[in-house]
Amino acid sequence: MKIAVISDIHGNEAYLARAKAVIDEEKLEIIICCGDIQDIECFKEMDSWKQKVYIALGNADYAIREMLDRGTLVAKHTEIFLDYGVLNVDGAKIAFCHYPKYAEKLAESGKFDVVFYGHDHKPWEYKISKTVLLNPGEIQARDGKPTFAIYDLKAMRAKLILLT
Repeated sequence: MKIAVISDIHGNEAYLARAKAVIDEEKLEIIICCGDIQDIECFKEMDSWKQKVYIALGNADYAIREMLDRGTLVAKHTEIFLDYGVLNVDGAKIAFCHYPKYAEKLAESGKFDVVFYGHDHKPWEYKISKTVLLNPGEIQARDGKPTFAIYDLKAMRAKLILLT
């Protein structure tokens, strides 16, 4: 199974729409977001998608978190995690979060096959022991080109998707 991994949207609706078009074209059923959605409209857009969306909130998601806590924003189709999320998909043990240092601690635990993270806006892949760590880059395109990743859980390989 292949899944989409996105991060650091920072309200960029245009590149988010481009990522969604690729996700639809590839017929991906699961999307993991490593935080920093930042914009309520982007959150609502993601919550309307037919795919299952899992989100670990980031430092720029304080308004989203506050509205979720107050009940003025309700996630209908997404599953929200405050610090990190854990999934088991097709036998692969997955963790995801926003911060690189937290991702490293999750990887060091030895409990996961792959850990996804964001925050620094740089696409990157490396290993700690047997665990793959992957940053899909940024949707926003603030520090570089807009990217996200398609991760193949069977092959345990990422394909970086450039959105320009």
